[in-house]
Amino acid sequence: MNKKIDILLGTYNGGKYLENQILSILAQTHKNWSLIIHDDGSTDETSVIIKKYQTIDSRIVLISDDIRFKSAAMNFIHLLKFVESEYIAFCDQDDIWFESKLEILLGRMKEKDYPLAVYCNSYGYNGKNITTDQVTLYHRTSLRDSLFLNGGVQGCCLLFNRRLFEMIIDLPNYICMHDHYLTIASIVFGKLEYVDLSLMLYRQHSNNVTGNIPTSYLQRVKTFFNFSNPVIDKNHYLANVSFYERFRNELTQEQKELFNAYIAFPEKSLFNKILVIIKFKFKIGNSMLPLLLKVLIRKAI
Repeated sequence: MNKKIDILLGTYNGGKYLENQILSILAQTHKNWSLIIHDDGSTDETSVIIKKYQTIDSRIVLISDDIRFKSAAMNFIHLLKFVESEYIAFCDQDDIWFESKLEILLGRMKEKDYPLAVYCNSYGYNGKNITTDQVTLYHRTSLRDSLFLNGGVQGCCLLFNRRLFEMIIDLPNYICMHDHYLTIASIVFGKLEYVDLSLMLYRQHSNNVTGNIPTSYLQRVKTFFNFSNPVIDKNHYLANVSFYERFRNELTQEQKELFNAYIAFPEKSLFNKILVIIKFKFKIGNSMLPLLLKVLIRKAI
């Protein structure tokens, strides 16, 4: 299966880790790819590293347009404008991909002609040690188990096809994160499939754009019972509302009902919040219980 993949890499002051990531891409067993990079105004050695590897491999392309966003999400969204291939992958500047990552994810596509995104898991990595075998714990297949997760599948773990790309290129007014947008779109318009393998090292450090993900059991319990965290993150809520407003005419009746229930959720009484979850079978993972418990101990938004 020798389909071409456009790998979209948004960079900003990633010089400390970028070279290792590029080397891991060069080592991929699937060789038919282009690495398309847009830098968001780095002041470190990021641009020097990119130009060095451009001279080594012609598959590496740097978009030099002097556009600056000061936003990782919008940097990646901007990169979508340069997609030409049948398959697309997001790439963070500070991770390390295992050599079979692209080959395995592409193999899962199997020439499917509907809008599709596939994703793998990753090892948590602090630069010295593996901190967890699986960063992603909750998986999703529908709006019912996605809307309340306050995030998307990690962008660096995703591969998606052109059919899905063509449905999302006309953007909503507000996007919280590129991977959240792609995750919701794949579930609404096609399918999101999980490959149960950790195919990369997800590096965690103080400059992570999305913050460090809790990896130990104790950290995850503390995060869950952190009462200052709301049930619904405001930025992801606004992104979901914007997605609905942009695409409502293309949704099924059931999808509209789920979005409307979610959008109205923060203003309801505690009793009615519980009724909404039960009636519409909203859940986290395979169960409603974690979501119901969050509603009982946290503010709504």
